[in-house]
Amino acid sequence: MGNVIRFDENTPIDEWICMSNLTTDVFINVLSLSGSALAVTVEEKQLVVWLSEKDQKFVGLGTVGFDIVEMPWKKETFSNDKKFLINVIKSAEHKLGWEKLNYIPDFILPDLQKFKEYIERMTENDVDNNAIREWLDASERTDPINCGFPRCKKHNTLLTIFGCQICSCET
Repeated sequence: MGNVIRFDENTPIDEWICMSNLTTDVFINVLSLSGSALAVTVEEKQLVVWLSEKDQKFVGLGTVGFDIVEMPWKKETFSNDKKFLINVIKSAEHKLGWEKLNYIPDFILPDLQKFKEYIERMTENDVDNNAIREWLDASERTDPINCGFPRCKKHNTLLTIFGCQICSCET
C-alpha cells in the first residue's frame, strides 16, 4: 500500500506521484523541515502545517495522498503562496534542514521535482476556496494553527494536531 499525489481528479494515472508509505514519510519530512524554516506569513504556515498533517503514524498508512487543488490555497494570496511553496521545494531539493534527520533521503529528489511541476502548473483558477474553509472549520480552538503556530523544540518544525512531523513530540 502507498500514497498518490495528483494535480486533480482528472490527472492521468501515468502522471501520478506514487510513493510507498516510507517514501511518503520522507517526502513530508523534508517539506516540513524546509517549509518550517521558510514560512513567515499565516498562509505560508498554514500550507506547511497542512502538508505536515499528512502524518501516517496518526492518520493511517496509505491514507495521506491528496490532490494539489485540495491544498488550503487562498485566491487573495495565491501568487505569493505559490512562489513560497516552489521555494520550499527547491530548498528541500538543496537539503535545507536535512541535517536534523538521522538519514540522507536523496532518493526523494525525483518526487520533489514532480511535486514542483504540479505546483508550477497551478493557477488561481484552480483554487477551491472551500478547501481552506473546510480545513479551518474542522480545526479545534486548541489546534496549533489557532494558537500562534508553535514549533518543535528539537526540529523547529511547525507543530500539527499530531505534534512534530519528524519526532511526533507535542512541544
